[in-house]
Parts: sequence; structure tokens; C-alpha cells
Amino acid sequence: MTLPVTTTGSWTRLRRSLVRPLGDRRWDVFLRATALVALLGIPILLFVPNSAPLVWLAVVSLPANSPLSPLLPTFFEPLIIEAAKWSAVWAVTLVACAGYMYMEYLNWHVYVWVLNWERLEGFRSRRSVRWGVRLFARSPFWMVVVFAFTPLPFWAGRALAILHHYPLGRFMLATAVGRVPRWLFYAWFGGRVSVPVWVLIVVMVVPAAVIIGSRLLGGVPLLAEVAPPVNDAQGG
Repeated sequence: MTLPVTTTGSWTRLRRSLVRPLGDRRWDVFLRATALVALLGIPILLFVPNSAPLVWLAVVSLPANSPLSPLLPTFFEPLIIEAAKWSAVWAVTLVACAGYMYMEYLNWHVYVWVLNWERLEGFRSRRSVRWGVRLFARSPFWMVVVFAFTPLPFWAGRALAILHHYPLGRFMLATAVGRVPRWLFYAWFGGRVSVPVWVLIVVMVVPAAVIIGSRLLGGVPLLAEVAPPVNDAQGG
């Protein structure tokens, strides 16, 4: 059955409006990804009202793991702990992992776009960056696992993987291997220990405030990890 021309035209205009760039690609990805998950959560809430903590976790997992994540280093774990007070540990773990992996897939493409900027040619050729890529190349899969499982800044592992031209599929698998036990532990802890909400808020807010304040005072771009300063990018 052929759709009427007017209907086809409407769908075409809608599709174009959804993919048309509205600004910086990093924020386009973040905002559209969040909007999509929020919209998908509406019918879930209507048919399964008890799923509210899980839908809430899915939505907030996106900003917590978006290009903003370097500014929010301790944001996601407290959210998992809080959600585990209201839902089963396995469900919280699955939702946390799904939200994280969804955003990580998008983050990969954002970083590919940024790291291919011509003005970052000097940054890519820096001795320290080349050394990091060589170290990463010794065991790329397990290097990603270590970055994913430990408190090491994961954006650095992602950047090294991209500069090494590591396949996206293997990167995502290694990321899941490292992240799943980590999120499972936080969900188990949240289900066993009733951590006061104010403690979780302090854990989330204080590190973020310190990082943001120090960067503002030091004249460092807030998202320096995603877009290194021009003078650094031009340095050798």
C-alpha cells in the first residue's frame, strides 16, 4: 500500500527536522539522545507504573555519561545506588548498563569527530599522546577493560582507542566487560545499604563543583577533554 504524497512529505519533513544540525554536534547528540529515551519512557510508565525508578535511571544516565561526564566524575554511581533502593538489583544493573552503553556508542562518534579536527593535528602528534597510543596498542582490549572497571578517566581510554583505530565493536565489548561488574556492585550495595539521599547528593555535587570551579578560575575550557585548547592542539 502506497502512502499518500502528503503523508510521505510530512514524514520526510519530520525526519529532516530530527537530523538537521541545530548547533554543536556534541550537544545535538546529547539533547536528542536524552529526548529519545525520555519519549520512550512515557509509554513504559503508563503501562508499568512500578518501572518509574528504572525509567528515571535510564533518562538521567544519559547526561551522567554524556560529553558532560568529565565535569560529573561521581554522578552516575550515586544514581545507581539510589535506584537500587526501589528496584531489583539485576534490573538496575541492566538499565544502568543499557543507558551507559547507548551513550558510549554516541560518545565514540562524537570523539571521532572531535579528534579528526584539523586544528588538533599538533595535539595528535604530541610525544605524550603517541606514547599513550603505543602503550594502549600492547593490549587494547584489556586496556579498555581496565579503564572501564577502575576510576581512571574513561574519556582518556576512549580517545586512545580512537587514535589507535581500535574497532568499535571490540571497544564496546571491552567496555561492557569492565562496566557490568562495576554497576552490579553499586546496585548490590544500594540494595543492601540504605545510604541517605543527602550523602549521595554531596558525593555528586562536591567533586563537580571543585572541577568546574578550578577550570573557571584557571581559564581552562570546561570540556577540555572533548576539545583541547587551541594552543595545546597546536603545540608539538
